[in-house]
Formats: sequence, structure tokens, C-alpha cells
Amino acid sequence: MNPISIYIVEDELLISASLKSQLQQFGYEVRGSAMSGEICLEEIAELSRQGREPEIVLMDIHLRGEMDGIETAKKMNEKFNCAIIFLTGQSSKEVYERSFKIKPFGYLLKPIDMEQTKMTVEIASYQRNLEIENNLYQKDLEALLEKRSQENKELISMYQSIVDNSLLGLAIMQDEKFVFVNKRFAEIFGFIHEEFHFFSIKDVVGLLHPEDKGKIVLLSKASLDYTDDPQTTCVRILTKDNRVRHFETALKPIVYKGKPALHQTFLDITDYCSRNS
Repeated sequence: MNPISIYIVEDELLISASLKSQLQQFGYEVRGSAMSGEICLEEIAELSRQGREPEIVLMDIHLRGEMDGIETAKKMNEKFNCAIIFLTGQSSKEVYERSFKIKPFGYLLKPIDMEQTKMTVEIASYQRNLEIENNLYQKDLEALLEKRSQENKELISMYQSIVDNSLLGLAIMQDEKFVFVNKRFAEIFGFIHEEFHFFSIKDVVGLLHPEDKGKIVLLSKASLDYTDDPQTTCVRILTKDNRVRHFETALKPIVYKGKPALHQTFLDITDYCSRNS
């Protein structure tokens, strides 16, 4: 197991050197130190390019240069994946309110207690690794969901293509209204698909040949009694332009969106009937 890697940002050389020595005695790897936020960002950027970005940054809040530790930590969070632990000689409310927005992994008050430092570093390293694992898991999950979503879209597109180009007229009736019809079903009656959305079962029965209307009524009743197999019959239809066409139709009870419904199919057999009449 690799030792925890640390970078120190402290503007007091004696404190920085003492920290480095004691952290190394604990078995940690100190990958560098800086006295200002500007140098810190430059050196960690270089370490990151080398694939040696430190896990933990001990960040003094009061630094030399234009940026203090809080502003430096803010920029660091935007670019790198280091766990920030603030070092401060003050416990003022203003310091904590500003630093909370950075979401630090801990605070160490000066003068620094090394046992407390060791415990804080270990906890910060554990939390950081846990966050990285969670982020990777989240990304993997999002990628899987995106893949499944794309597969579902392709599957839906395939089924839609089959339904739209089917030789059979397909429809679902519920509460005496059509809740679904494919394009072929509307074409059978001589209507365009959009017109058929406003049709009810009574409207369609009105388009049946007068002598065959009773067949549909009996077929509907029979389909409710015999649920294992579709109930079929042959009917004649008067299209929108008053042509007579012959169809084999089948009805089967189904459940659609949690409610009972009837699935109906129409197969055009006009040419067959003409050849055999």
C-alpha cells in the first residue's frame, strides 16, 4: 500500500520544515512545499502532469503573496483532486465562514499537535478515496444508464417501425374508445392516421357492413369469455369512399396501462375473397 502523499503550504519556513520532518517520520510522503498560493498552484500543476498529484494539502490560511490559503484552496478545488486541510492560528468566525465554502477535509490549529495531525490526515485520505470511488461508481452508473437508454431508444424505434409498417391493422380499445391505432388500421377504413385518433368504437361500428355489425358485437362478447385464444371472424367494411372490403379480424382481451382493454387486428383479404367468389 502506497504511503499517503502530502503537500505543505506554509509561509513560516521553520514550521514547514518541522511539519515535513514529522510527517515523514509517520511514514507519509511529502511531495513538496510552498510559501505562497501562486507557487503552490504551479508546483501541484507540475506534479499533476507527472501523475504525482498529492492526496492531501496542508494549507495555511495566512500566506505570503496576493492569495491567502482560502483563495488558493478554491482555485485548487477547481483544477485538482486534493483533500484540503486548513492550518490556522485563529479560530475566528469569519475564517470558518469563508473556509466552509471550500468544503475542507479538516482544520488544524497552531501550535500543531502531530497526533491530531496524523488522525486528521488519515481521516481526510479515507474520505477523499471514498469520494473518488463514489464518483467513479457514479460515472460508471451514468454510462450504463446512457447505454441502456440508447438501447431502449433503438428497441422502441425498431418496434415503432414494425408497427407503422405492419400489414395488419392494429388497435387497442379501452372504455369504448381507441387509445392506440397504427397507420394501417386507419388506412383500412380510408382515413389518415391523425383523423382516427378522434374515433370511438361506435364510429368504427358505423363503418361496418350492415350485415356484419352483429358479428363484431358477438366477437367482443366472446373475447371476454375466452381469454386464452384470440376470437376471429371475417367482416366487410365500407371505406370512407364507400368501397366494400373484406377483412379477417381478431380480438383479444389485454391489460393496457393497468386497465382492461381489447387488442384488435385487421387483415385485408379482399383479393383472396375476389379470387374465390
